[in-house]
Amino acid sequence: MNILFWSGGKDAFLALHFYKQQHPRHKLALLTTYEEKTGLVPHQQLPISHIRTQAAALDLDLHLVPLPRKCSNEFYLREVNGKLDEQTEPVEHLIFGDRHLSDIRQWREASWKKRGYRTLFPIWEKNIHELLPVLQLQPIRITISAVEEKYQSLIRIGETYDQAFVTQLQHLPEQIDLMGEHGEFHTKVSFADLSEQLV
Repeated sequence: MNILFWSGGKDAFLALHFYKQQHPRHKLALLTTYEEKTGLVPHQQLPISHIRTQAAALDLDLHLVPLPRKCSNEFYLREVNGKLDEQTEPVEHLIFGDRHLSDIRQWREASWKKRGYRTLFPIWEKNIHELLPVLQLQPIRITISAVEEKYQSLIRIGETYDQAFVTQLQHLPEQIDLMGEHGEFHTKVSFADLSEQLV
């Protein structure tokens, strides 16, 4: 069994895409942490109902871990590890959508190495010129779900994340990572069903 940490946004989707390319026969499930009081995924600000819809569209099992709004790393690890321990099959890989924040990667690697898990980062150091075309070829729609306060005059919640959006960011005087890697904005992935309606 392999567990992909799923936020509901584009980076998690890309990690899923590249992992499945590399390991098409591996059994996979999703794990999502969320704020227990609001029922929202942190950062992306997505309701758990949307995460459930995504998992159903992907035909993947979903494991949910409720957390308080503010919790220590130790509490986070205890709750997540508790969920991992509940798995009926041995967990081999933990998969993350980090791209180039080395401190976060190092923390993940160190934290889970102690428990014998191998951590994988399928989109590590891939640039937007490689990733954006992949997103554009998928039957999905990506929209902005949250924006850091200081960028709210430049980026609107609900905007479509596509080539036009990226080009717009490139022409702004402010330095904004084109994939929002530093938390400037977060995204939501919606999947097309058989009738081509987005969910």
